[in-house]
Amino acid sequence: MSDTNSEVIELIETVLETLAETIDDGVFPEIGYFGSKKKNVEYSDLEGYIPVADTPSFIDGRKVESAKTIAGLVYGLTRFKEHLEQKMSMSLRDFYYMHKVKRVQDVLKISNQTETNRLINLSERIIKHKGASVPREEFGVVSSPKGTFYGDVTLSDLSGKRLTCNAAGEYGWFISSRPSDVQIHDINIDAAVFVEKEAMARNLIELGLPEQLSIGVGSLFGQPGRNMRAWIRRLSDNEVPILVLADMSPWSLRIFSTIKSNSIELANIRGLATPKAHLIGLTTKDFWWKKGMLNGIEHSLETMSSSDIKCARQNQNIPAISQDEFLRKENETMLKKKRKGELEAFKAFGLPLSELKQLYVNYLSTKAADIDVKLI
Repeated sequence: MSDTNSEVIELIETVLETLAETIDDGVFPEIGYFGSKKKNVEYSDLEGYIPVADTPSFIDGRKVESAKTIAGLVYGLTRFKEHLEQKMSMSLRDFYYMHKVKRVQDVLKISNQTETNRLINLSERIIKHKGASVPREEFGVVSSPKGTFYGDVTLSDLSGKRLTCNAAGEYGWFISSRPSDVQIHDINIDAAVFVEKEAMARNLIELGLPEQLSIGVGSLFGQPGRNMRAWIRRLSDNEVPILVLADMSPWSLRIFSTIKSNSIELANIRGLATPKAHLIGLTTKDFWWKKGMLNGIEHSLETMSSSDIKCARQNQNIPAISQDEFLRKENETMLKKKRKGELEAFKAFGLPLSELKQLYVNYLSTKAADIDVKLI
């Protein structure tokens, strides 16, 4: 059993024993925790969203609904402990189906997965180590791996197998569910480029840019999962410059802000924000300034839909966007122009592949140089 598993098991046992002792003493248990609302979170340019221990919420065992929640927590923590002892993992869906067992359902009466997801979220907020929330991955509750990384980085994954990310397959390494427990042996890249869309990431790899520019290329597959964000943070902590390529859209600003600052909902989970990350494109200047990197293909821009505009207006109230000068101006420009651009715009030049490759090289090198990162 790993040291991490042993520590988490001990933390779970402490909570369960405390609850049992409280009930044995004839006292209704009461559990305090800090929620995920704005009142419990602050935004910092240097750290992203951080939890504020100010206004706690309480689960009061004297209330029928709260007693049910406490019973659910006891059942859930017991199953987490059981799985950790057996070195087994479970999915969010697995955890839901564990509540469909008749004797459990008769007591807890769980109606949908939203309820069991909430119990997992509560567990993260209640089980703490050195003042920090223990993420569900440490309970053995993991999501399907989302995201890949290709590049000259050598590591040992959770199985203990040693591999180099540019030799693990055509897409590279599928990011582990627990990157914090991955052992990194060697890093031979000058920067890591994380791309919103899988197709463009794949093209960069197919064209040999990781080798030519000495970079790593990660595919986010849209909004990055917790595992990918934790991996990005690990690379950043190892002094690897983080560059992000995303669509020029209000939604993509949210994707980047989540990478850079985490989210209000998960502010209690450390290691998911990468404050040093840079959004290098697509930017409004790529299209609308005379010397823009993509000048000449304004025809590839699309009209923002009503949902795009609504998203941009909502961005004005998201601290990680509204309090970041660069992101705020990007959002304002898109609202003014009511136009958006996608990463596929590079293909709108209609260039032969050799020239398209050079366009990618020039774009990445120029954008990296703007933030003092030298690629070639």
